Amino acid sequence: MGLNPIGYKPWTGKRTDHGRRFQVIADFIFRRNLGSKWFLGVLIIGTFLTFALPIILLSITPHESLTGQTMADQMNNGLFYLFIVILASMVCSDLLAEDLRSNSFVLYFSRAIRPERYLLGKVLGALATLAVFALLPPLIMAIAITATQSGPDYLSSAKVIGETFIAGLWATFFLVPIGVLISSLTRRRTYAAAGTFMVVFVLGIISGIFTQFDANWQLLAPGNVLSLSFDAIFGLGLPSEIDPWLLLIVALSFTVLPLTVAYYQVVRKGVGK
Repeated sequence: MGLNPIGYKPWTGKRTDHGRRFQVIADFIFRRNLGSKWFLGVLIIGTFLTFALPIILLSITPHESLTGQTMADQMNNGLFYLFIVILASMVCSDLLAEDLRSNSFVLYFSRAIRPERYLLGKVLGALATLAVFALLPPLIMAIAITATQSGPDYLSSAKVIGETFIAGLWATFFLVPIGVLISSLTRRRTYAAAGTFMVVFVLGIISGIFTQFDANWQLLAPGNVLSLSFDAIFGLGLPSEIDPWLLLIVALSFTVLPLTVAYYQVVRKGVGK
């Protein structure tokens, strides 16, 4: 009697190089978020309210060239910041929290991926997703305004487009470290999402209370830091009462420090402590 086949089929794919496994993580996060109906819904609404109508209006309005003031005013729009906070909270909610819940760190680090590459993949995936809102629409707006300008000074407009690219990158990155940190402190994605939003909201309230004593207290609010950063990037200068070095220190505190703490959390979980 012959043996019945068991239907086994060998895997014919290719192994991912160790050095490129962080790209696989980033790609998975990007695809998962863009495949989420909730995320896409918020993304579409935010893009329409923040950029679609202004692009049409500014393009048909007579203008000599694209100016830094125009782009700074648009990127300092409260709606732009609000949707960045919402989208960052959604994207970062399960970056690490889900792995903490499912104890997936053992699986990740058993596949010869180092903690820094694991965290890099997570951060890059979040950045690529947020760039769809925080980077691409501002660039499209800047290019559309330049394409419809009536003046001949395209060189200055190109300079503003470059500044818009830098500002968009900064807007994309700014809140991700805070979201990653909160996600590394809880096992529930809902807590991580709400925590990221609440941290930004509470810091804004505290900043508003103490700003009456010293104008530099407004730097405690992430929204104010991002807005002042836009003004600096577009060459509009800072208010005289704001210390530029303090702005730099606070900006680094909102980005470098949270990532450092999150990395420590990843290493600690990776070794099973």
